Amino acid sequence: MVAVGPTNSPDGPRRTRPPRVALVGTGGYGAVHLDNLERLAGGGRLAFAGCTDVRHPDPALAGRIDRLGGVFYDDYDALLREARPEVVVLATPPHLHREMTRAALATGAHVLVEKPPAVRLADLDAMATAATEAGRICQVGFQSLGSAVVPRLRELIHGGELGEVEQIAAIGCWVRTDAYYARAPWAGRRWLDGVPVGDGALSNPFAHAVMNVLALAGLGAADAPRVEAELYRTRPVEVEDTGCLRMTADGRPRMMVAVTLCAEVPQPAYVLVRGEAGSARWWYETDRLEIRRSGQPTVTEELTRVDLLEDLLRAARDAQAGPCCPIADTRPFVAVVERLAGRPVLPVAAGALRRHDDEPGRHSITGVDADVERAVAEGLLFSQLRPRPGWL
Repeated sequence: MVAVGPTNSPDGPRRTRPPRVALVGTGGYGAVHLDNLERLAGGGRLAFAGCTDVRHPDPALAGRIDRLGGVFYDDYDALLREARPEVVVLATPPHLHREMTRAALATGAHVLVEKPPAVRLADLDAMATAATEAGRICQVGFQSLGSAVVPRLRELIHGGELGEVEQIAAIGCWVRTDAYYARAPWAGRRWLDGVPVGDGALSNPFAHAVMNVLALAGLGAADAPRVEAELYRTRPVEVEDTGCLRMTADGRPRMMVAVTLCAEVPQPAYVLVRGEAGSARWWYETDRLEIRRSGQPTVTEELTRVDLLEDLLRAARDAQAGPCCPIADTRPFVAVVERLAGRPVLPVAAGALRRHDDEPGRHSITGVDADVERAVAEGLLFSQLRPRPGWL
């Protein structure tokens, strides 16, 4: 619990009360945050101050908010003013993050903001500056950076167990149906009402893949990798659902990310670290790590992760302990996303699309699963593969 005010009792020593935490955005991933807030409130780790959303809560949600002892506020300003939260969780669209984060920090609250934190460096820097000036924590919801796999992989990379590391990559073959692009007015958009959104596969659903690669390669706030990218779409949207990144930085291994939301057979996403003497594969959704070294049996490790809201509360309690993912550390990620905004998004060849009648709104790209794997294995962009993918 965070000491937020004097609670001295004549009958005992000084006590602390749990911090007041508010949630902004209750739909989408906000529902996951609400579950987590309920769990932590039930354990006495926090007090639920309330929430707000552009949609008024239905009876079930309203009852849940009431049982948690919170209040639903009609607008964000009212929540900050009346609920006086000490921590604000922002599960809102990326184009709203800058001003909402700055407003919360200005009231003295710490902030957990969902990924992507921003799609422009100017916005990210404004948020980071506001956190510094307020003396508060702004943590970004890259959940996998709270995994114990991250320090374990860093040991393998820097300890020489894999030999000289040649490449750090991520591969993702997922499925998103038409409903995914109808979920909100900003879905599948690069711009909305003149404001950048950047809801592409690489910047949103596979943001974790990109950020994990950059973090493991050791890129920090002052680093901006060189980026080569190819972006493709299967629907009449503004962003990619299939894409490939090749990133380089002086003194770092090559970095690759190849992903699709139109997989033939969906698979868990993973990070692959490849060295001269071995490799490590991390399924970052489940914290499973597989290590292969030349001449030795494969080792599988099942590790755990820290919840990022709990991590923020810990960092707020202990000034000497930093959070897992402070906003400044995400600067290389936003630098990559900003560069993607100017790249063309090319249509996939219509003849390569397969409709799935048993799953409304789903289609896949013929051969894309193998091509995603090939791109990473060969360190090449899709157009450089031989034979060239038939869907280009």
